[in-house]
Amino acid sequence: MSLLIAVGVTACRSKSALNPQQAEGKHLYEVGCAHCHEQNDLHLKKVPPDLHGLFNRDKLPGGEPATDAEVEQVLQHGKGMMPSFAYQMTREQRAALLAYLHTGLR
Repeated sequence: MSLLIAVGVTACRSKSALNPQQAEGKHLYEVGCAHCHEQNDLHLKKVPPDLHGLFNRDKLPGGEPATDAEVEQVLQHGKGMMPSFAYQMTREQRAALLAYLHTGLR
């Protein structure tokens, strides 16, 4: 019975813990994305979409399929009021951000 409890605790811990790539993505999100997508104090005419649970939806806020390729396109080229991050983020950083977005932003 104690083995089952230990396995359950490990499973819970792994569900909530971010791996190193996701942790890097969380940091990138907090310094580069949250200012607009969460703490929007910029008084923008249009409020940027909430990204929580982004990959739990069928479509992105713009109507495109919710896929890594589509999010990568938005990061690379920007969309609407969102600027391109092509020169601010490396490919590895964009991959880390995608990995974090897949967590639902926990």
